Amino acid sequence: MDSNMIYGLVKKYYFSLSPKLTWSGERKIHCLSFAVNRMYLLVLFIAAIFGIKVSQAAEVNIPMDLVDWQAVEGEFECQLSHSLPNNMGKFYFHAEPNDQISAVLHLPNKPIKRAQLFQLSPPWQTPTEHVAIDEAAKTARGYAIFDVDIDQLLAAVTKGAWIRVSSMQDTHVYGDAYVLPSTRIEQAYVRFNECRTELPQMNYTQARDVVLKFEFGQRVVSSEQRKTLQSLASYIKADDKVARVLVDGHTDNVGSSISNLQISRVRADDVASVLNELGTPENLIEVRAHGARYPVSSNETEFGQAKNRRVTVRIVRQPSNQSASSTDMKTEVQ
Repeated sequence: MDSNMIYGLVKKYYFSLSPKLTWSGERKIHCLSFAVNRMYLLVLFIAAIFGIKVSQAAEVNIPMDLVDWQAVEGEFECQLSHSLPNNMGKFYFHAEPNDQISAVLHLPNKPIKRAQLFQLSPPWQTPTEHVAIDEAAKTARGYAIFDVDIDQLLAAVTKGAWIRVSSMQDTHVYGDAYVLPSTRIEQAYVRFNECRTELPQMNYTQARDVVLKFEFGQRVVSSEQRKTLQSLASYIKADDKVARVLVDGHTDNVGSSISNLQISRVRADDVASVLNELGTPENLIEVRAHGARYPVSSNETEFGQAKNRRVTVRIVRQPSNQSASSTDMKTEVQ
């Protein structure tokens, strides 16, 4: 059945109920909405006959006078957060080091199987827009994390767009859908951005093991390697739980074992010197030279030799008893 036939049937049925109405563009939309509602009732009727459970998400609209966006600042993350009604949880934009940003739905007392994120136009704007942003298929421990086009969504929200986020608790069971106005977000957004500028340029996952590849005959760090070390130093400076910074020099098997040991020491010493120059305390740095003793690839090929010419920097932290953050949740669900 094509669209013209559907229009004809809906038009005929609609006019049988309201013969004085005209067939304008608005009437077409009204009629189609009317038809969809009737189709939905038919689906519910069929589901009831066959014993199929069908659940619809209840939409919770937060009144504009209760909107309360808050900026939450931390050493390694920033949040632009809004609590959900009845202590159900919260929705927030989450910024991490290295300018990574995501959006998070946290429902601590409900399982989340899937979740969807939408951008809405405010109710006074015409035409209305309802744009799907992302679907969080991977969830864990009451967290649903969205990481697609979140920068664009946040930019739209600061210009007046609203947010709709919904969850599914099971295959046929929908949770609530929350509509969040963007009113009174300005001050919290300014503090959120200030927090972002103070984040280190690496997170712990990136900083804990850094590998710097060295060209044949190269003894000191290149300009690109220095940029990497600068990002690493910004993390070490921000993390007061860093106990040691292990700098290990390695070579390929070309040359004598004594010369390779010396070259690996020169490379590792230079990396340590640059880290110290960039603000890493000298007492944290431990330099070790290994020569060709611990290859990560076969030295039988140039490709393998290139992988073995390296200096690794490993961060050792003191144990932490802090509770898991949404950054930890993101690592868990990936």
